[in-house]
Formats: sequence, C-alpha cells, structure tokens
Amino acid sequence: MRSAAYALSLLAAVAVLTFGRPALASHYAVADVPRLITPADAEKLKKAGVATTEDLLTKAAKTKDRKALAKSSGIGAGTLLDLARRCDLLRIKGIGSEMVLLLEAAGVKSVAELAKKDVAGLSPAVTRANQTKKITEKPPADEQIHFWIEEAKKLPVVLETK
Repeated sequence: MRSAAYALSLLAAVAVLTFGRPALASHYAVADVPRLITPADAEKLKKAGVATTEDLLTKAAKTKDRKALAKSSGIGAGTLLDLARRCDLLRIKGIGSEMVLLLEAAGVKSVAELAKKDVAGLSPAVTRANQTKKITEKPPADEQIHFWIEEAKKLPVVLETK
C-alpha cells in the first residue's frame, strides 16, 4: 500500500513537471486583493469564472486568451494584461500585493522584467518609489530583493505581453 501511495505521488510530481504549470507562490481570491484588483473588476472576473489570482494568470497569460476573457468579463484587454502582470509577480515567494505595487512603482511589472534587474539598480529605485508613494512601512532589504531576482530567473516566462 505504501509503495502505491509513493508511486502516485511521484506520478503527480512528474505530471506537474511535464505539463509545465507555472510555479505559484501566492495566490488569492480575486476579491481578497483590492489594492491589486478593484472590487468592480473582481466581481466581473468572478462572473467570468475567474476566482483566484492563479486563475487570472492562467486565463490571461496569452494574448488570445486575454481577448476571450475581455469579452466574457467586460474588462478591457489592456487592463487584463496589467492584472495578469500583477498576478505574475505573485508567483515569487515573499511578494504579496503590497510588494507588487512597490515593484510596479519602481518600474518592474513582471517576472521577466524582474529577472533582468540587479540589486544595485533596483534597490534604490524601490527606496525612491516607496518614499514618493508611501506604499509600505517595511520596504524590502537588499537581501530580499536579491532573493526575488534570483527566484524570477528560475521561473518560466508564462506571460505574453504583445
């Protein structure tokens, strides 16, 4: 019995790796992140079958899928791209809605963009953005930013931005 359970868990792990679902560190109900998704948009997304930020990233990652979601939700494709970018950043461990907004204010809008940054350039941008916009009381330390950049480099690109 024990070997059967082990075999099933191993098979499940192989399936996840083989079929390439994006790694997701944090995902929330769309209504639970009002700083990232307005309540009105959250309601439209919910009616279109999008319940979580994970669902949103999955259903808005590709341009053609965003167009379909725009039609079914009534939310513009450009807005959906912005929301998908935010959900993309949520894939990184330690990044929640507040840090997404801080990174956006510092000029980073996706995992792919974060992966191209270095601490020496990003840390001062994050500090300036927070001083200007007062997004968080506890901005990330250089070590945290370094961790995020390294994690971003490991994640597959899942978001089409065309």
